[in-house]
Amino acid sequence: MGGALTTAVGAAPELLLSLVGADAQLARLSSSLVSGAAERIHGLGRFERTERLAAAHAVIVVAAYGDAVAAARLPFDERDLAETRTDSVRLATGDAPESRRLTAVADHLLRSQLPLPSPHEPYEATLAALSGFYASMSRHMEAYVSGLALWDEMAAETREEVCEALHRRIPPAALTRYEELFRQLATDFPDVGIWADRVEHRATRLTVRRLEDMVARLADGDLPAGRLAALRRAGAMPFDAPVLGAEGVAAGMSIPSLREAYISPDFRVAGFAATDPLTSEWWWREQEARHGLDAFLEGLLTAPTAVGTPILLLGLPGSGKSLLTKVLAAQLPADDFLVVRVPLRDVPADTGVQEQIEAAMRQATGERAMGWADVVRAADGALPVVLLDGFDELLQATGLHQSDYLERVADFQRREAALGRPLAIVVTSRTVVADRARLTPGGIAIRLEPFNTAQTEQWLAVWNGKNTAYFDRHGLRPLTAEQALAKTDLASQPLLLLMLALYDAEDNAFQREAGTLASYELYERLLARFARREVLKHEARLTDTEVAQSAEHELLRLSVAAFGMFNRGRQWVTEDELDADLGALLPHQAASPTELRAVLTEAQTTIGQFFFIHRAEAFRDDMRLRSYEFLHATFGEFLIARLITHELQDLLAGERAGAQRPRRSRTDDSFLYALLSFAACAGSGPVTAFLTEALRSLPPQDRDDLNRLLLPLFHDSLDQRHNSSYASYRPSTRSAPAAHACYHANLLFLVLVVAEEVTGRDLFPNERDPVTGWRRSMLLLESQLGPEQWSALANRLRLERAWDGERRSIKVGLAGESAPGLEQAFPTVDPFWTYDGVLGPPYSGWVHTSSDDVLWHAYLRCDQDADALLQVAQVLDELGIGIALTNHVVLPDGESVSAARLLLELWSKAGDFSSVHRDALRASLRSLSPEDGFAERYLSAVLRQWELTGHPVPQDWVDRARAVINTPTERGALDRLLDELPQPPARSRTSPPQAGSATP
Repeated sequence: MGGALTTAVGAAPELLLSLVGADAQLARLSSSLVSGAAERIHGLGRFERTERLAAAHAVIVVAAYGDAVAAARLPFDERDLAETRTDSVRLATGDAPESRRLTAVADHLLRSQLPLPSPHEPYEATLAALSGFYASMSRHMEAYVSGLALWDEMAAETREEVCEALHRRIPPAALTRYEELFRQLATDFPDVGIWADRVEHRATRLTVRRLEDMVARLADGDLPAGRLAALRRAGAMPFDAPVLGAEGVAAGMSIPSLREAYISPDFRVAGFAATDPLTSEWWWREQEARHGLDAFLEGLLTAPTAVGTPILLLGLPGSGKSLLTKVLAAQLPADDFLVVRVPLRDVPADTGVQEQIEAAMRQATGERAMGWADVVRAADGALPVVLLDGFDELLQATGLHQSDYLERVADFQRREAALGRPLAIVVTSRTVVADRARLTPGGIAIRLEPFNTAQTEQWLAVWNGKNTAYFDRHGLRPLTAEQALAKTDLASQPLLLLMLALYDAEDNAFQREAGTLASYELYERLLARFARREVLKHEARLTDTEVAQSAEHELLRLSVAAFGMFNRGRQWVTEDELDADLGALLPHQAASPTELRAVLTEAQTTIGQFFFIHRAEAFRDDMRLRSYEFLHATFGEFLIARLITHELQDLLAGERAGAQRPRRSRTDDSFLYALLSFAACAGSGPVTAFLTEALRSLPPQDRDDLNRLLLPLFHDSLDQRHNSSYASYRPSTRSAPAAHACYHANLLFLVLVVAEEVTGRDLFPNERDPVTGWRRSMLLLESQLGPEQWSALANRLRLERAWDGERRSIKVGLAGESAPGLEQAFPTVDPFWTYDGVLGPPYSGWVHTSSDDVLWHAYLRCDQDADALLQVAQVLDELGIGIALTNHVVLPDGESVSAARLLLELWSKAGDFSSVHRDALRASLRSLSPEDGFAERYLSAVLRQWELTGHPVPQDWVDRARAVINTPTERGALDRLLDELPQPPARSRTSPPQAGSATP
């Protein structure tokens, strides 16, 4: 940097000697540096080039300020200031270098935190940072000048002019001059322009140029000869290969290559701190969605920030993370970048980062002597870019604790930079497991977005163009984006869109069905078609019946895999876990009917070649470990609902068959219990939706019979179980009460799906009071399901408190149904219903229990919801009127209400006179708890609210009231006493539902 500046402005310049005056040297420096930089940059290595351009940018930042100061023509010049180059640097950075040598000054200037454009931040953010920086420089300048003797000699008006120029005119002028210098620098060096995110303008063009076009200007010449040629050819090989193997694809159908089919997706990008929630959807929604990922990555890999910390590339399964790493490996120009793609599934998981890189290079090239340091030295200045693809696979397949993996990657980068081998590293992972490793502060994360409509259209244009002849031969119509987007969850992910296209290309099935079928039936046909194709890939000579049986067998095993994930509370299952689950749940169906794949493990046989399942792999201790995950969670959720539906239909068929036998036996629900005793179905919205579609589409008679089957299962669901046919199925560790409670909750949910609404007597026919049975059931579920599953179930329930004659009852349904529920309005509590209409004489009110018991029982539960209410109740207790919580009064209209509620309503009236004031006095006079002075304290609190309304109660009335509070008094006498007080307007408080015949 020192040499470049010397060449630019002559021998031994004073770098920042003068910021003022007509002969300001920085003004000359700013133009001569930029105009002569091209000669000095040419021929440098990629990272050296980045350093030099960052240095040039640092100088124009300071030079722009110098130009603005010079143009302001302040009333003094450099001779008056007599500052040194270190003083000038102090103005810019707030500190000074230890040495006055030019190289020391330049180095300090660069190491200070001058604003620098970054691809992951908008250009406007850089300008905002520079605006603050220039304001800071002016403050430093003012502090410096005001400490000199010339400041004391200036007139007051002159001082004001200097301050006005420094703080109002010079910073914006410096920013304008910076933009001029930056545009000049960016014109000569597109790298710098891309740092500033100027690619946004390119995104408005009709087509986004490929990465190879945008960086072609940086490369001149062929791939270098020698050992690196094999590595670079290996990186380019997948680019022209089909994105899917031809096995199982219809004859004549063409699969596009990666080069043809790759569509650059939209993305979101953000710098992150160690505590940022990268797995959170709301966090990402705060980041702007952007276009032009190829151009952005070009800028990012040429920016100084690329070699500081690893870059995280996140996305859903099937969103194109791995495809993007293949594109980068094939297209980044060889003269500038040395790209090494490391599929983490294929390298040892328990070794260091360098060992993983070297293992990937050996696997890709077959070259055994591929040491990392030797390869970097042979790259001749090209910036190494390491693509660590599949961090999530490293976690899932091995189960290893990898929380420090990103830190180890960053440590490797720092070590390499210190040894003169700086490199950029990109780590790909599913978004959902991004929090499984400690984040490195100052890093950059990129999240791939689903396809938008234009991208779906672009992909389908490639697909349809590739298969025009195939469609013509078979009389088929091309799939349009409008048709595909009828199922956005499938059409917005590249691999799932390919699956949809393959499904439709067979006979236009999707085009016929998408608008007429419910989601459940569409997924049924979609997966059944691929299961059939999987069967025929291995044995084409089966009869139609055998094919159907084998396809159903495949879907059954896939459903067990889906339950394996669901019951473990995650979106993947390891191969060992799936083997154990299949052995426990399908012990007599271990082998495929064709017996062609018996040499494989159960998990491998189940997964087969279904490309809508993502197989994560990794090596540990020289063993290949695998885990499996659906490319979209909806596939697994559908299969869960499907297996439940089929099992219920099988149980119903068995029940109908058993009805013809003279001796009935108890329904064997052991398989259903095994599936449904680990996780609540209500916790998954898609599972709920699929089950509702499937079960409510059954014929009315089937639904009635199924309801009669499910209710007895629910009645007995908490009984001790003796059938242990599937006892070895243990996807997670659960206590017996928790397992029973989970099954109890799932059966309740299924009953409500089938019947839509049931009564308390339906659910608890043997209880004298069904409400008591419901309460016990809810307490059990709350205690055993865990907060998340309990909350999910509770939020899906609709409860109506009702009366069955003179007995209380309940009606239960699912939220969102037509009957009224909490989704309309929170119902008011009716104390008559709560206490089952049991009142004591004189039927004017009652006390349920001691308020101390209520508070203590709530305190013992250590429950968050109870504690939230307890804090409110404790206020009344601290005021000495806690018993108002359980003290109830019957009002003239027959409604009952607690004294505590009346008092809270009074406080909420803020002095407005209403009927509640008279009701509260009635509660004081009719209190059933005169002990401990409660009634006197309550009366005083109520009278205070009367005073605030401007209607104070006369003292003689108060004296008479106090006299009768503790004396049994006829009801009429109390009414006459109340009649002496003013009558308020009509009652304004919303009345709760009437208690009907239970009202005395």
